[in-house]
Amino acid sequence: MSDTRAGSHVERSEPDVFTTAMVGVVGTIVLIVIVLGVQGVYEGAQRAELEKKVVMQVPEELRSLRAAQRARLGDMHWVDRKQGVIAIPVERAMELMAADPNPAAPVVAPETVVKP
Repeated sequence: MSDTRAGSHVERSEPDVFTTAMVGVVGTIVLIVIVLGVQGVYEGAQRAELEKKVVMQVPEELRSLRAAQRARLGDMHWVDRKQGVIAIPVERAMELMAADPNPAAPVVAPETVVKP
């Protein structure tokens, strides 16, 4: 009688070296691509956060300086009282220039014509 047991058959061949090497190489390449992709996404997110939190924020000192400059440009004040120099808002200066293009020109009285 022969001793045959079901499921006792064991394959004794060596593993295929080429297939094992190819799986290792392809797996390594896929892993490198995934790591580089994740790193790229991380770098992009980090750059966006830096721009949003640091680059796009106007410092408070600069914000207050600009507000003070706008207020100074918007009001009338003496530059030199002795010389009679006064600063006026740009809009008012443009209105004056539109009304009289050469306000520094000497005023000449029109000649009176005498009719005989």
